[in-house]
Amino acid sequence: MNSRFEFLGNTTIGQYIPRDSLIHRLDPRARLLIYLALFTGIVFTPRFSGLLLGLGIVLFLYILAKIPAKPGWQSFRRALPFLLILAVLQIILGTIIDTDVILGNVLGVIVTQRAAFNAGMLLARFFIIIFLLNGYAMTLSTSQVTSALFYLLKPLEKLRFPINDLTAVVKITMRFLPMIAQSAEKIAKAQAARGGDWEQKGFNPIRQAKRVLPLIAPLMVNSLKRAETMALAMESRGFNAAITRSSFYTLKFTLLDVVFLLMALLISLLMLLL
Repeated sequence: MNSRFEFLGNTTIGQYIPRDSLIHRLDPRARLLIYLALFTGIVFTPRFSGLLLGLGIVLFLYILAKIPAKPGWQSFRRALPFLLILAVLQIILGTIIDTDVILGNVLGVIVTQRAAFNAGMLLARFFIIIFLLNGYAMTLSTSQVTSALFYLLKPLEKLRFPINDLTAVVKITMRFLPMIAQSAEKIAKAQAARGGDWEQKGFNPIRQAKRVLPLIAPLMVNSLKRAETMALAMESRGFNAAITRSSFYTLKFTLLDVVFLLMALLISLLMLLL
């Protein structure tokens, strides 16, 4: 079938790639904290030099993890039309001050050097973030994410925070997203087989929205049925999030985890200060 039906292949969550790499051998908690630190630095860095540092570190992580960069590029290319709209709005809605250097006038819109730089920063920031999130999805499985989240939030149990409930919700949500994408594929193919308009001719946001609208109702019905079935299955098996649950694997921090985590925190700090 045409790639326009490949919702599951375009879903980032659940695309874990097992590798015998240095990154994969790190503790899941360390990996999660490393990605959070880098994400914070990339989002809040005010300088282009900070973004260049973040891009270099993300590409270095890809090399260490032995994961392909093609999925990240494909994700960015799919999001590019919407990012370009945001960049144009950044130029149109940007305020003009006396010290701004005017580059020109395009269709009645005054383009300043500062507005063009901010638009470029926006595109570069999202480019690096998309690659970072794809690297996160390819080096951390859903079970590893929930296990790391459970152990990182475990001290909050003393404050009667429902850690088991939260991790169960996160795990079920992450498991459900690929299933929803697979269900959307089946519905779209069934509608196309019955004469639905799924021809892809250029970028037309209005036409794409009209194409997706018929998917919403059957997708919601299927998701609710699947959620009800899962709830009944969990109840019949005696699942109770309030009970302390054991784990087959024991997570252990090593010196390598500490070194990588400190390096990530230092790099994030450098991105914020550059």
